[in-house]
Parts: sequence; C-alpha cells; structure tokens
Amino acid sequence: MKLSTILTFLPLSPTLGIYTGLLSSPAGLIDLGYAKHIPTDTYTTPSGRNISIYKNIRFAKPPTGDLRFRLPDTRIAKISGIQDGKVGDEQSTHCISSMPAAAPFPPYNGTTWGSEDCLFLDVWVPDDIKPRDKVPVLHWFVGSAYAFGSKDMFVSPTGLFDMMDEDTSFIFAANNYRLGVSGWTYLPGEDIVANLGMHDCLAAAEWTKKYIGRFGGDPERVTVFGQSAGAGIIGLLAVVNGGKGKLPFQQALISSPAIPPRRHPIERQKRLFQMILNEANCTTTRCLRSVPESTIVHVNEKLINGVPSDAGGGVFGPTPGFGPVPDGSFIPDTPFALFQQGKFHKELRSLVVGNVANEGLGLTSDQGFPERFPIVVRQIFSAISNETIAEIQANYDFAGNPSKLAWDWTTDVIFACNAANIAAAYNRKARRYIFSVPPAVHGQDGLYFFYSDPTTTPVGDIDAARTAQKFLISFVHGKEFPWPAYGEGKQITNITAAGFEGVELPEDLRARCEMINRVVMDPKNGV
Repeated sequence: MKLSTILTFLPLSPTLGIYTGLLSSPAGLIDLGYAKHIPTDTYTTPSGRNISIYKNIRFAKPPTGDLRFRLPDTRIAKISGIQDGKVGDEQSTHCISSMPAAAPFPPYNGTTWGSEDCLFLDVWVPDDIKPRDKVPVLHWFVGSAYAFGSKDMFVSPTGLFDMMDEDTSFIFAANNYRLGVSGWTYLPGEDIVANLGMHDCLAAAEWTKKYIGRFGGDPERVTVFGQSAGAGIIGLLAVVNGGKGKLPFQQALISSPAIPPRRHPIERQKRLFQMILNEANCTTTRCLRSVPESTIVHVNEKLINGVPSDAGGGVFGPTPGFGPVPDGSFIPDTPFALFQQGKFHKELRSLVVGNVANEGLGLTSDQGFPERFPIVVRQIFSAISNETIAEIQANYDFAGNPSKLAWDWTTDVIFACNAANIAAAYNRKARRYIFSVPPAVHGQDGLYFFYSDPTTTPVGDIDAARTAQKFLISFVHGKEFPWPAYGEGKQITNITAAGFEGVELPEDLRARCEMINRVVMDPKNGV
C-alpha cells in the first residue's frame, strides 16, 4: 500500500461533542453518574415513533499508554459537561482496523483506520420508553474477522424498529472492541492479557447490565446477538472461566460463530509476537507499551494488510493470526473440550445458533484443489499426518467441483461445527438453523435479521426477512423461535427459498463435525 493511503487513515483521538444549548435539562438527558448524555440523532419509524440514538458513550478508559494490552479499565472519572456523542469523523471512534484488499467492503478494503481510544458504545431507545418500563434489550457484537469493523458498520437496527409496536418495544445497544494487534496479541509469560477484544465485549455487556435501566431497559432481559467474529465471541463467553460465575446476559443469537480451533499454538504465537516486536522496532513488551499510537497502526497495517494471511480461516495475519486463543484461565481450553466437560454457562435461558450453508464461498482460496488441501489443513493443524488428512478428505463429496472441497472445509472447521457444538451443549435450550437460500454465503442471514430496504439490505424474499425479524423481536421478549429444539435428535430448521423447514441434521454434516472434533482433540495434530 502507498504511504499516502495509510496516512489517509491514520487515527485521530476522538473529540466528542459537548452540548452547548441553553436548557439545563435538555430533552432525553440520561445521567449515568460518571457522564450525562443526550441523543446524538433521532430515527423515525414508518409508524411515527421516534428512536433516540445515544452515540459514543464511553464504557472504559482509553486503553493507551500503560493500559495498552491490559484489561479494559471501567473506573471512568467523571466527565464534565453534557455529552451529545457527536464527532467530526465517525472513524475516529473506531478501534484500529485493517481490512485486507480482498474484503468486499469498499472503500474500506485495503486500508487502515481508527484509534486506540475506541471503547465506546451506542444505545437506541424509543422516545416513549421511561426508566420504569424495563423493556428488553438486544445487544449487538459486530463481526469483523477480529481485524476490522465497529458498532457503526455492517448492520443497523432501523428495520427491526420498523417492525416494533407498542407491545414489542425494545432497546438496542452495540459496542466497539479492540481488534488486530491491539485486541488479540498474546504470548504466555509476557505482560499482556490474552483475548482483550473478548474482555472488551464482556465489559460492554456488563455496562449494559449496570446502566441500561436508566434508559428504560431491563438488565434481566438482555439478549446478545453476534455474527461471525461477534458470534465467536459469544460462543467463547459461553465457556469463559470454565462456566464459573454469571454472564451479564440471559439469551443469545449466535450467527456463524467464527472460532478457529486452537488449543496450544505456542510456537506459532512466538513467531507472531516476534514479528510484532520487529515491526515496532522493539525487543520487549515494555517497549511495545511505550511506542506511539502511530507505531501500533503501522504494525497492524503491515501484519494484516501487508503480508499473506496463512492462519487457516476466520482470522487474518501470519499464523496463528489475530484472534481468540485458549489462555488457560479466561478461556481454559478449546470450547468443544469445555462443552464436553460440562464447563460452560448453564444459566443461559435460551440460544438460537446457526450458520449459512456455503460459508466458505468467497472466504477462502479455492484454486488448486484438491492438491492444495493438505496445505490448507496444516494452516490450522500444523502437525497433522498425511493419513489423517486423507481421512478428512474422504468425508467430503466434491466430485466434478474441486473448489467445493475448499468451501465445505472452511464452512465446517471455522463456522458450522462450532454452531453444532454449542447447540449440542445447550441441547433443548438451543434452536439450530442452517440458512440455505442461494447463494447461502457468509453473512447472508444477517441481511434477513436486519432487513431495512432492498438497496441497503438486499434479500431474496422480503416476507421471509420480515418473518425472521418478528421471530427475533419475540425472542428478545422471551418467546422461543417457533422452531424445534436441537435436543438429542439434532433437530434443525433449514431456511430455504421455500420457507422454514424442520429437519434432522443431515448425517453427512453430523459425521464431518464429529471427525473434526476428534482431530481437534488429538494433541498429535498440532492444534
């Protein structure tokens, strides 16, 4: 990338707007104790209801200086003035992001942007909701391959609010979390906290539990919803601390959970950490913590956009890439192992867990297959034998279309088998779906859940999208999706162009995930 392109997206510390009006108590004022906020903007639904949008509410201190690579510090000093959440450039509130050129999101693809001072969230509230109303809450974790994105990108709740009536009111929240180098750098023995992006999401959900009542929300009726990396974070939160303690939400919708299988990738983490040190011109973690923000931006740009990504899918960067990894405590082991051991958060009341049928299409290189299959498998399972690779390949039917092997493998190992494992652990508490509407590519189901209009959220069937949204709003209000529970019979809902079809999980998909789980759990395969 040209230096001029990088400089265009160098981060600026966000300067948040302060209300300068004459009224001492302007409309919509919310006093959080540490800060006072008024709406930044308003959205009006077709029925005429106004939704107040409170943007850029700080939920943790800027993770800069000595707080870099540390847990989010939520002990926020009192902020003077009335905050209106306005900024000159919305990108200035995004966490440092690098989006590879191949990503289908112009003009962001191939660029780097954002700031370390990014731990903000947004809250959308119907104007007629009062603190005593205690309406349910939908809290969104954005998907981003753990490398790019923000609370402001990819989805908007406007379509859901369009479907709301007086009996189905809800509040929507969304947060940023640290990405790439800032959020997912880790090496055992170093003074660095693992999985910081996940800690940020947990802190944001804790903020919702603590403060949402001041907006009229019910902290005991919080549903988290995530897609891709955001869904992966929810799936990992389900096993956080081995199931000890209590999560700050009660329900979850988990769409295409991107959780690359990791157990003990220590040697690969060492190589990646050394690359980070080299690019920062450092030899120690202390040095990394002292360099200017522009250096972190440079390292992020170089290791995500400037070198080949060979992490095996779900994350970007040199192997093992920037993404979640078991650290022995917060994430004690790979989720499948913890689910098998019963070490997960059983207090969750209900989950909807799904993936699209053809996740891998467009997310993986599919040239040179099946000959390249061993190379792709070893990007995740570094020590796997030729014999085991042959056994894996024998589970896939790709006759006449070798590229299908690449698509189906990526679908299974990064997304579908995680969804299956979560559903199996929660059993009758879980509804499992597979979205099969052609082309059934990654993220397509999100267009249905967040449908707004044919231009910004194109879908094949608007009626089906509206039906999915009604199911989601009812779910937020405590009603189950009208789909079969996963249960012992592994019942799923297949979402097709013809509608919603209740079926058993196909035997070939079941067998493939059972095979992948065995490979993950075998230490000989170098996970």
